[in-house]
Amino acid sequence: MKRRHWSHPSCGLLLLVAVFCLLLVFRCSQLRHSGDGGRGAAAAAAPDGGAGRNDGDGVDERLVELAAVDPAASAVLQAAKRLLDGNLARAPERHRDVALRGLREWVGKQERFDPGVMSELVELIKRPIDRYNGDGGGGGEGEGRRYASCAVVGNSGILLAAEHGELIDGHELVVRLNNAPAGDGRYARHVGARTGLAFLNSNVLSQCAVPRRGACFCRAYGEGVPILTYMCNAAHFVEHAVCNNASSFSSSSGAADADADATAAAPVIVTDPRLDALCARIVKYYSLRRFARETGRPAEEWARRHEEGMFHYSSGMQAVVAAAGVCDRVSVFGFGKDASARHHYHTLQRRELDLHDYEAEYEFYRDLESRPEAIPFLRQRDSGFRLPPVAFYH
Repeated sequence: MKRRHWSHPSCGLLLLVAVFCLLLVFRCSQLRHSGDGGRGAAAAAAPDGGAGRNDGDGVDERLVELAAVDPAASAVLQAAKRLLDGNLARAPERHRDVALRGLREWVGKQERFDPGVMSELVELIKRPIDRYNGDGGGGGEGEGRRYASCAVVGNSGILLAAEHGELIDGHELVVRLNNAPAGDGRYARHVGARTGLAFLNSNVLSQCAVPRRGACFCRAYGEGVPILTYMCNAAHFVEHAVCNNASSFSSSSGAADADADATAAAPVIVTDPRLDALCARIVKYYSLRRFARETGRPAEEWARRHEEGMFHYSSGMQAVVAAAGVCDRVSVFGFGKDASARHHYHTLQRRELDLHDYEAEYEFYRDLESRPEAIPFLRQRDSGFRLPPVAFYH
């Protein structure tokens, strides 16, 4: 029996088929790793091109490290120290001492990152409000109690597509943002009429207070509605002092002045810098993750696509986190967007601000609602704080 010999063309053909199969297997492996959602983002973020260092809840440890870098906060702090060195010269004499005291307290709390601040928010935010209302000074049942339910009302134009007004007003505390209108016939059925706390960023505060005249026009919901503000610019402690001048709670922490008039306006409370830092890290983490996932580029390149020195979380995001710290149940309205809706329900603005990454914040909100254990810094294993149920209404 003759032995069969393969011809040279046949051997070449088999070799080509084998090489093609190997290339196909390699390509499929690449596609599988680049299309696996969160794991793909982690791989892009990892400096060694690997799968990232995810913990048991899917949090990428490399992104956690990158999120801790905050040039914007560092610049604000350095500017604050310069203001202190200059004795806050822009402040009118009558308000300077109060403004300097608030600024010093604020700077003194900047040195450490502490997500455990979530467990202190009842004392830092609700307690001054209770004292103003006469509910928290005598060691009664209400002292230290969280609000049973809170509604955080955003300013998105999508609010006009639903009639949640009655539902909003049914919460124990209603929080509104940046003095958006409420309570009149035009908007009440959409956004409700009640307001228990106004959340303002200090840019808004600086536009409605007139230090030279000692005038504050920032109380859109009445003299009896407290204001919670975060400091975008340390110079705004001057406006804070002006607006707090008639209040019996004139320090940044909400501490009462013994000689103040009992009929004074509600307190203007500055958010604790530890809460500011917590919000900044959370949003940057989600922005880094989104960048790596959608571009396929290393997360270290995020700063090239964002103006890092200006990047900041939104007022609404911090209001939601603050509410989670003082409420047993949180309902959120007017967060989100629609192509047919305006950016704000009460203005003609249609575009979002570039300094916010709203899409990243929306991802955070989805996790807050359905998987809070996956939120770095804020989850219980990091903060020691158990988040309440949070529901978003559309």
